[in-house]
Amino acid sequence: MNRIEYILLIVVMVGCSGAKKNSSKEITVFAAASLSDVITELTENFEQEKDVTIKLNLAASGTLARQIDQGADADVYLSANKSWMDFLVEKEKTLENEVFAKNELVLISPSDRDFQFLKVDSLLLYSKSKIAIGDPGFVPAGKYAMQVFNYYKLDLSSRLFQSQDVRSALMMVELGELDFGVVYKTDALASKKVKIIHTFPEETHEPVEYYRALISTKGLAKEFYDYLYSSETKKILGNYSFKTD
Repeated sequence: MNRIEYILLIVVMVGCSGAKKNSSKEITVFAAASLSDVITELTENFEQEKDVTIKLNLAASGTLARQIDQGADADVYLSANKSWMDFLVEKEKTLENEVFAKNELVLISPSDRDFQFLKVDSLLLYSKSKIAIGDPGFVPAGKYAMQVFNYYKLDLSSRLFQSQDVRSALMMVELGELDFGVVYKTDALASKKVKIIHTFPEETHEPVEYYRALISTKGLAKEFYDYLYSSETKKILGNYSFKTD
């Protein structure tokens, strides 16, 4: 082996070693779209404290769960719905799982519009506007919305605008394309372009609970999973109007 070949071999070995070292300080977190703002802050804080890298994949809980079931490289999964968590548990894809936050379901409208009503079901029934919700087949917020409509015995199927995730439903109302949307309270409060016109009572739908799940055996994944139930995390969740107790 000549000198040039020897140097090239050393460079390749060092490069491979570096890649292995870096990968041990990196995890991938799959999180429900409605957690976008808060999970971004949480991951940034964790990265700074631990000097690590966290890759985020944000989408509807159902979409993420199916990706994990099909072999996607996820280390921690955050679901906005128990059903999709149960789906992964049944598929034996989780090592641990637990509730870590709660939310509320609200009806929103563009901030520059005013609606007078005595009963929310009458407003929804007699309005001619389409209503933005997440796709109930994949988006927990959409599933909760359908439970609300069923509770009030409303057939609104012809007037529903189904979005790929709850943030997309919010955006349709923000743009003024639709008069109404059913989203999470935290999403509505984070927007200056919409206002909450009704908070749906707890009895109208299943509890809005967020679950954390440990998917991989990586030590760093376990550290982040535990961090999601720390006092620091609870404080940050509260800042975004999530409930933690």
